[in-house]
Amino acid sequence: MTAHIAEFPRKLVRLLRADCLRAGCLRAEPPRPDHHRHSPPGKTAWLSVCLFLWSAWAVGTAVGAQGLVSAVSELTRIEAGTLISMDSPQERWNRIVLLAKPRIASGDVESLPIAIRESVSDFVLTIMASVEEFSDPDTAEPRFRLADVGLGYSTQVDGQLRAVSVADASRLGIELGLFARMLLIENEKQLETAKIITRTPTLMIIDAPAYVLRGEEHYECVMRHFIWVEPSTGRSAALVWLIDYDDAGHPSVDAVEVPRWAPAGLLEDRAIHVDGREFNMFGMPGKKAFAMESMPPGKPVAWTDQARALAAHSSYTVESLRELSAALNAMLQSR
Repeated sequence: MTAHIAEFPRKLVRLLRADCLRAGCLRAEPPRPDHHRHSPPGKTAWLSVCLFLWSAWAVGTAVGAQGLVSAVSELTRIEAGTLISMDSPQERWNRIVLLAKPRIASGDVESLPIAIRESVSDFVLTIMASVEEFSDPDTAEPRFRLADVGLGYSTQVDGQLRAVSVADASRLGIELGLFARMLLIENEKQLETAKIITRTPTLMIIDAPAYVLRGEEHYECVMRHFIWVEPSTGRSAALVWLIDYDDAGHPSVDAVEVPRWAPAGLLEDRAIHVDGREFNMFGMPGKKAFAMESMPPGKPVAWTDQARALAAHSSYTVESLRELSAALNAMLQSR
């Protein structure tokens, strides 16, 4: 089994090359002999992760420029009332990317009104993917594509986790108290700032503002999510990293935190630090009042120089996205 897994990336590279040949991007060369090589112990799981990335890029390249959407656009909101579950494959939103439930953990906790402390954990940050199955036009085999990624907040409704919004809370039978309503309003404002940077039929890069704890300060940055779907199985995963901006507004990869590989269905207990200086005279929190104590859980992956140089671009061409995908793949394989 290990030998077959080690061979798969080379097959996908050949698939990528065949797609380029059909598109006229490359000239054919004589075939080269293929030599089998066994993976070292402990690499199998990481090679499986790398297969996702290679496969996603191979399909994205096959469709050429028509499959790459590089214009920045808003992220789709998950419709209020949507059941948040991985057990509903027929629903539009059928893959959980991340569920982050906030928990007040440190800082000026005592400065928080009890009502706010009790309300913070009611709303779960929810990122879901819509994965569609279709038949390959050449082989008639089942294939999968990433149709969309959606963002929202969810809460418990009659024992089930469902997407919620201020406008639709009453319809769902949810009674929002004053502080819960105010918190959800502010949360929804933050959702509007999340953007799609680029996408292909099997991957999407999205950016969302975030505050992280550095020392005792709440530091503003951008959290980038590189989400992809393996086209032959429909499995999904993500890489998450932070982007910083200098005084001139130029983006760069955060120098403190390394990326995290996040498997599908990630459940995060998001520990929150409180800054009591960021509350107004009525006790309501400002946008910098809360900050994450740490990155989402997942497997830390050290940057390579090539991946770091490409990971903070504000937009991507077909070629630069191919280079980023290859660099991330190499970064994963180096583990």
